[in-house]
Formats: sequence, structure tokens, C-alpha cells
Amino acid sequence: MFAASLALTTAQPREASAQNSEQLTAITALGSLNGIALHCKALSETQRIKRTLVATLPKRRQLGELFDYETNRSFMAFIEKNNTCPTPQSLEQRVDEALDRLKALFPAK
Repeated sequence: MFAASLALTTAQPREASAQNSEQLTAITALGSLNGIALHCKALSETQRIKRTLVATLPKRRQLGELFDYETNRSFMAFIEKNNTCPTPQSLEQRVDEALDRLKALFPAK
């Protein structure tokens, strides 16, 4: 079902809010970082990510589903691999870079 939703998202190139693979990759990267931030209890980073997504992305359910899917996947993978949380500074820097990338790929509304 998720794959079908994603296919619908990318199969509508004539819409102004249609996504390309770079845009989807940027959303996926933020979902991954959000999963790490949730696991590491970096709530200020999760809030910052979500605030920016809401302010930047077109209002499309599929985009939110992609972000949520990647957040959950990342959170579970972090646990399964028994990863160590990054330093707060390192996580903040990675989130900054990912947010800058997202903003560059999605022009201001």
C-alpha cells in the first residue's frame, strides 16, 4: 500500500507540488534523522524537523507518510543495531544540513 501511495506521488509530474527523487530523498533523510533523534531523546531536534517540514512541504499526505515510514524504520534499525547516540552537536549539525537541503529543494510557498 505504501509503495502504491508513493507511486501516485511521483506519477503526477504536471502538478506544481510533484516531487522528484531528490526531494523524496531529502524527506527520507529527515525521517531517518528524526528516528535517531526520537531514540536519543533529542526532542528539540524532532520539533525543529517537524516545524520545518510543515512550513516547507506541500500539504500532501504521501509526503507525511514517507516521513513517518522512514522515522519508524530508522528508529527500529537504531535499536536493532544497538547504535550509540550521536553527540547533541553532531546531531544538530546533521539536522541543519538536512533542513538546508530540504529548503533548497522546495522553494518557498
